[in-house]
Amino acid sequence: MKRISPENQEEQFTIIFVLFATLLGLVLRIAAPLQASIPLNDGGLFYVMIQDIQQNGYALPAFTNYNYARIPFAYPPLAFYFTGLLADLTRVDLLDLLRILPAIISTLAIPAFYLLAKLITPTRLAAAIATVCFAFMPRDFEWHIMGGGITRSFGLLLALLTMAAAIQLFKTGQSRFIIWTIAWGALLVATHPEAALQTALAVLIFYLFLNRTTKGIINSAIVAIGILVLTSPWWWTVISQHGLGPLLAAPGAAKVDALNPIVRLFLLFRFEFTGEQFVQVLAVMGLIGLTISLAKKDFFLPAWLTLPLLIEPRSAPVYIIIPLAILAGWALTEYIFPLLRKIKNPTNSESVHILNDKTVRLFLGFLIIYSVMSSYAASSTIQKDFTLTETDLDAFQWVEANTLPDSQFLVLTGQHHLRDAVSEWFPVLAKRRSQATVFGYEWVPDGRFRQRIEEYQRLQACLYRNASCLDDWSRQVNADFSYAYLWNRFNPERFPLSLYLQANPEYELVFQNEQTMIFQKLR
Repeated sequence: MKRISPENQEEQFTIIFVLFATLLGLVLRIAAPLQASIPLNDGGLFYVMIQDIQQNGYALPAFTNYNYARIPFAYPPLAFYFTGLLADLTRVDLLDLLRILPAIISTLAIPAFYLLAKLITPTRLAAAIATVCFAFMPRDFEWHIMGGGITRSFGLLLALLTMAAAIQLFKTGQSRFIIWTIAWGALLVATHPEAALQTALAVLIFYLFLNRTTKGIINSAIVAIGILVLTSPWWWTVISQHGLGPLLAAPGAAKVDALNPIVRLFLLFRFEFTGEQFVQVLAVMGLIGLTISLAKKDFFLPAWLTLPLLIEPRSAPVYIIIPLAILAGWALTEYIFPLLRKIKNPTNSESVHILNDKTVRLFLGFLIIYSVMSSYAASSTIQKDFTLTETDLDAFQWVEANTLPDSQFLVLTGQHHLRDAVSEWFPVLAKRRSQATVFGYEWVPDGRFRQRIEEYQRLQACLYRNASCLDDWSRQVNADFSYAYLWNRFNPERFPLSLYLQANPEYELVFQNEQTMIFQKLR
């Protein structure tokens, strides 16, 4: 029987690992959306924006109808067009598409990551092991399988493809890679703003470490001009309708959640980037790779890992997973696996492929089993703790059927202002205005985004006070209301405000279920 050479074995192992990571990654990503009756967590704003495009005959609308507010339609719209067209062509309900499609697109990022990793790692096996690490790091998919992941998942996929094309451009200087970088980059810019910013930062790092030539600068300028030209139908329409205001407002709004530099450095030393639910095993593998890389004075991946968090920290935790997974795969194949083999048998022949060693296989098997459990726990947590339930949908249906169309609601949940599924989906499914919802206002160029967040937080604080808190809030922000909508996943009567409202003759309890209490303001 002919013996398979280590080189052929490595090629076989590479194919197996990439296919395994992709198929199992799909199962882990799509399991939670399939169990939910609505898109995971967020996506209400994007759902309405897709409908706005459909109802406008696929011409870019000037405003979105979300929450009955005049919010400029300035968000990069490519993912909205794709999803809307797909819904129209397949006749699949848009809500179902928004529930399932992000998980599928997120899965496509796994082989795209391999295409990038093999351009950086010393062997294809290292790239394949890095791909396994990437596929099972919760941080790179947990926000992408949500309803709002309809743009985030596309953003990560296109970012990986753009980075791969850019690296090949800097390494070879071939004109065909200029075309590919422009094509993928234009799609990226038209899809997700933060993904585009993180990719631009990564490409700058590529230039500094892989090229640093005049030709590299010229090629980069050609790419930038090409991307601007191809994306001009979007940004020129926005500017002609609203001026530069919305496009400048969004980056300013993103800074509201930004951390100060000292906290960013602290996050670097904590090294909890992967989002693993148990022990941060994959993060430790990446840390080992980082340490070895620094010891070898190879600063390319360490710079790529740290600079995004220091410069643009809001979306950095997702995108630094890319160099972190590459460091983990490199450390495992080049150092940890060989060390395990030598510990067991120092005289082991180097002609036998490393993955044929029993100890190495056992350790790799442990990593995979652990990572699968951690990933499943992360996606299940999103579905169970941060996604609307049938009970919530029943409350929304009651509101739509039993209140006047011009009714205005104060939605009180006690949740984070940008991680509040009830507040985001309420205007969409209940079809009534929520006075404190902040989603979408980052594109309104009035300089009040931070103030709106503070107003939202003050309203949520009313859950622990009496009824006068609602009236005071209404006067302070000049926002009338007809109903107070109290929500708690376990029991809204846990909030002191519910007891005060029930005892107040100016309010009447008109609806109650396991998670919701709705009070009508009688005066």
